[in-house]
Amino acid sequence: AYVSCGLGVHMVGYVLICYGICDVIGSISFTPIVRKFHRVPVFLLGFAINLSVIITMMHWTPNPDDIAVFFILAGLWGFADAIWQTQINAFYGVIFLGKSEAAFSNYRLWESLGFIIAYAFSTVSCIDEKVITLLVFLCTGFTGYLVIEILEKFKILKRDSEGNIIKIDKLIRG
Repeated sequence: AYVSCGLGVHMVGYVLICYGICDVIGSISFTPIVRKFHRVPVFLLGFAINLSVIITMMHWTPNPDDIAVFFILAGLWGFADAIWQTQINAFYGVIFLGKSEAAFSNYRLWESLGFIIAYAFSTVSCIDEKVITLLVFLCTGFTGYLVIEILEKFKILKRDSEGNIIKIDKLIRG
């Protein structure tokens, strides 16, 4: 809605190309960065980028004279998406040792359900509502990620002899 209303439908493809190029560059770049600085700072960077773009979208009125802003926001969103797409997959591989097939299937199921819900509500909600919903899910998801990282760091997540996380109900029952 921002690009088509602000610049015209004919510019949507160009802005998406910018997004895609930045997504590819980020996907290639962030894996070596994670090896050097660990996951949390990179996830924090993705969160900060998305948060800044969302806040900008909440306060900015699209104007055709601000053409660079459209491309900058799309490029930043592409970099953040590269972090989420590459590092969540790597994170799942670490957290769910030996259970990656079930973990990735579950991840893709919920991701697909999110897309379905977003598309279903896309015609019945205004852009402001969509941006606020995006902000809520970004903050909720990042908080959940931080909780898992803390549990993993302090070894609160118990693992069996094969390195698999023991289900919480088994921990409670003993």
